[in-house]
Amino acid sequence: PVYFLALNQTGGAAKIPALAAKVLTNFPDNEDALLVLADQSMNQKKIDAAGTYAERLLAVINRHPKPEGIPAADWERKKTAALGRAYWIAGLVHSERQQYMQADQDLRAALPLVQGNQAMLAPALFYLGLSNYNLGKQMLNKAQILEGAKFSEQAAALPGPLAQQAWTNAHLMKTEAEKMALGARRR
Repeated sequence: PVYFLALNQTGGAAKIPALAAKVLTNFPDNEDALLVLADQSMNQKKIDAAGTYAERLLAVINRHPKPEGIPAADWERKKTAALGRAYWIAGLVHSERQQYMQADQDLRAALPLVQGNQAMLAPALFYLGLSNYNLGKQMLNKAQILEGAKFSEQAAALPGPLAQQAWTNAHLMKTEAEKMALGARRR
């Protein structure tokens, strides 16, 4: 991590992904390299690779004890940031693949970890809304559709490129839930 930081600060950031890939060949459980490659893959829209790296990172972080010589508070900060990013990436990948149950689980796990980071929070809420809506439609569950609308409204309240679509989605989801309720009353 220190070398990655030094490269980033000295203008060598372009070298970091190649270095991270080399690190993984010798240290396959290196959380810093996994995080770099998950981020890079996500940024390059390499969804399958991003998902693989994020899932590996989750497995590694969840089983790694605090390293020797690192204060507990520093380790918790690092662990929280890595888990938040990994759950977020995994959730977006599952949503992209229309694996709504897994997307819902991962994005719910990411939510408390990405609070305060609007660049991550808005997409997490947006895709949680879509996942819950789709799960609700599949299971004919009005409450879950309304939960999707709630997440969409929260995403709409955050400034950014997803706000307008989230607002539209929330209204469409509520309309769908109302139709579902009317259909149930008519039966």
